[in-house]
Parts: sequence; structure tokens; C-alpha cells
Amino acid sequence: MGAIVHELQIRFAQTIASSHATIVTPATWPVARGYAPWVEEVWANYLSNAIKYSGSPPEITLGADPAREDGFVRFWMHDNGQGLSNSEQAKLFTPFTHLHTHRQEGHGLGLAIVQQTVCKLGGSVGVESAPGQGCTFYFTLPAV
Repeated sequence: MGAIVHELQIRFAQTIASSHATIVTPATWPVARGYAPWVEEVWANYLSNAIKYSGSPPEITLGADPAREDGFVRFWMHDNGQGLSNSEQAKLFTPFTHLHTHRQEGHGLGLAIVQQTVCKLGGSVGVESAPGQGCTFYFTLPAV
């Protein structure tokens, strides 16, 4: 996972610099089973959304929890955005959905694609948030 996240930071270097984003990552990552190009796209979607919808400047932390008893590793990204209500969270992974129409870009498919991708890898996705608390987007993958 460390190599995937490193490649992601190189890929987004210009966007990170122009937004003055701060990205914090752990020194080590738990090992999980997945397909690296797909996992990178999951992180890419989460990161691009975090930069677009976080505070100014964006403060983003990436991390992972150790393998759980159910055999999955939970990877996550927390931002310093405005946070989301429960009703907004319920709509997030729905295709063609934009919560912030004043900052609308794309077709509203990113998180729906993330969900489909992670499901194909045997995991799940989700978000934890509260208004004023930022968002933590996560995905799980089978532990190795």
C-alpha cells in the first residue's frame, strides 16, 4: 500500500501543491489483497474529492487499521471539510449524485465506481462524518 500511495502523491503533486494541501501518511501499512491499479484509483478518487471539498487549505490524513477479526483491513482518508449529515451520507455512493451543486464537476460517478471496484476486490466502502467534523472515507480489503 505504501508504494501505491507514494505513486498517488507523485500523480497528484501539482494538484496538491496548487491547493496547498497537507497530506499525512503512516510510515507502515498493513498488507491486504487487491489489484494495485484498481486500489490506486480508489485512493485517487478519495484524494481528489478531499482536495475539492476539504477546508482551505486541505488537511488530509491517510491511514489504516490493523486486520480485524473478520479478516479485513480498513484503509481510510480523513479530511478537514465541512462534514456531511446522515441524509447526505446516504446519497454519496449513488450514481449521478452531486451533493455540492455549486462545485459540481464530472458526472457524479466517482464514488459509485469506487464502490463497484472495491466490491470486485471483495471489500466494502463507507463514510463517517458529522457536520463540522470533516469526513473519513474508507474501504476494506481482505487481509493477507
